Amino acid sequence: MFDETIDQKNGRLDRFLPWTIGVCLLLGVTTDNQYLTSLGVLFGVVYAFIWLWWRFSFVRLSTRLEFQEVRIFEGEEIELKLITSNQKFLPLFWVNIVYEIPAGISIKEAEIVVDASTHRGSLRSFWSLGPWQTVARTFTISADERGFYPFGPVRIETGDPFGFFIGRKMVELSDKLIVYPKVYPIDKTPIPAQKPFGESRSVGRLFEDPMRTIGVREWQMGDQMRRIHWAKTAKYQALHSRVYEPIEEEQIMIFLNIATLAQFWHGTFPEMQERAIRVAASLAYDFSEQRLPVGLIANGRLPQSDQPLKLLPGRSPQQLALTLELLAGVTSFATSTIGSLINAEVSRIPWGTTLVIITCITHEALLAQLEDVAAAGREVVLISLAEKPPTELLPGITVYHIPEFDLDDTTVISPERHVA
Repeated sequence: MFDETIDQKNGRLDRFLPWTIGVCLLLGVTTDNQYLTSLGVLFGVVYAFIWLWWRFSFVRLSTRLEFQEVRIFEGEEIELKLITSNQKFLPLFWVNIVYEIPAGISIKEAEIVVDASTHRGSLRSFWSLGPWQTVARTFTISADERGFYPFGPVRIETGDPFGFFIGRKMVELSDKLIVYPKVYPIDKTPIPAQKPFGESRSVGRLFEDPMRTIGVREWQMGDQMRRIHWAKTAKYQALHSRVYEPIEEEQIMIFLNIATLAQFWHGTFPEMQERAIRVAASLAYDFSEQRLPVGLIANGRLPQSDQPLKLLPGRSPQQLALTLELLAGVTSFATSTIGSLINAEVSRIPWGTTLVIITCITHEALLAQLEDVAAAGREVVLISLAEKPPTELLPGITVYHIPEFDLDDTTVISPERHVA
């Protein structure tokens, strides 16, 4: 019945009342003084009553958080309910509850005290609960930065009506608020909204994956040299070409470069990094609206993880939510260069997939690598957020440059709740 995790805090009578009871009873019995004996018994009854009240005060006492939405966008406001319940016959005249709130969360109706050493805030509230009573309080919260925001733990403090015995209990919470990056309309950028990467392929058109050979046929006019099957050509003394596995569905794979310096271990520019993440989120949202399978690969990582982000293209109803969730949680520390990540992943991506590289830096080594990928037959799109666009011609690569001022005054999209 009793919760053994309760920590007792010494009250005003906890130190001397037991001694007072013992002395009164001892003197009353030894001196046959009924007044002292009665006074000792009375104090004992009061002490037992107060102690039992304190012990029972935490029984069936609970508190929880209830979010209007558990996934929101930067700057969006939602309601947060603090619900405290006392499901027993014993009233609680006072209950102090301290909710640990992550830094970065703003609450309109209350002041958050932030601890500089832990970067966590505290929301204090005072409650008075009758028997079998549940009380809810509503606050308006928002977050100005994307990320994962875990709430809790909660410290509950209560006791007897007079404050003689005070107990404290820590309650762990599993509540987490996910804040997505801002999403901008594509038509406010240099990227065309309807045909962002040139003419769309016709519906039903088949693409071929040169990594997957399913047969051999006679050579035809227009076949490239790399398609020729030299072993069969030598065997039959006539040119033969490989038959590749057909792929019908167009897909998009976004490569996001978290690094803002060529040597990523030298540090980062947070504002540039956030712009790249927001552009990636905006493109993912736009592709999802066009019913295109979109995936995400980034050289960043999630909190408490050392693996790069990777989400394969898909048509799942939750694909957009998963993409935005990865972008919400990605940290500012790059795990590798975007070039090495492209080298490791490009061969695993189905042929016909459009590779969209979003980066704040466009150094010569990266551009040369993208040229090689495009020369191999891949469709490559480079979206540069650097201060100046690439000056050299990049054959086979579609290049868009989004200077800093383009997004400053752009209206943010308020996506519908189906993304969550």
